[in-house]
Amino acid sequence: PGQRVRGRRGCRADAGRRETLLVSGVGGVVDAVGRWLVAHPAPLWLVNNPVKAWVTTKMAGADYDPEASVAEVRRLIASDDVVIFSATYCPFSAAAKAALRAEGVPFTAVEWNTTPGGAGFSPALGVITGRTSIPHIFIGGESVGGCNDGNPGIRPLIAAGGLDAALQRCSEKTRAARAEFLAAKAAA
Repeated sequence: PGQRVRGRRGCRADAGRRETLLVSGVGGVVDAVGRWLVAHPAPLWLVNNPVKAWVTTKMAGADYDPEASVAEVRRLIASDDVVIFSATYCPFSAAAKAALRAEGVPFTAVEWNTTPGGAGFSPALGVITGRTSIPHIFIGGESVGGCNDGNPGIRPLIAAGGLDAALQRCSEKTRAARAEFLAAKAAA
């Protein structure tokens, strides 16, 4: 399944390679922490609190336009069936993308730290969902949270067997890509 990465240069063919290198470098640690967090998710008051929301707004910079950022984030969410707001340097973003790839789910990754205006995405996500954390994954336009936390988070969603139900909100193209992946996996 394909992955589209939006950033400074638009789509990049090497995105998967960079993510693989990042995940392989710290993969064991991230996976161990991720497994623990799936079983013991952080309380929402810790992950998403008013102080964190205030900090993300201040970090967005002096040219942060809340209305424009919210409009852009809504546009990006609607641009594909599965969208992940991510950061190129974040091991949890890399792990979330790896989890989607491992399940045969095509997605668009929006790398906030390489996208013009991206600093406003985190506070805009807070306005839209109440959750400012990155990564942030949307399936069929609905937030499923981050890597290991949220509503419920992509790894807990997969672990609970809820991925295919969530993908029912997506287009036939996305569901077909997942079905092809599962068929190939079963035949192997």
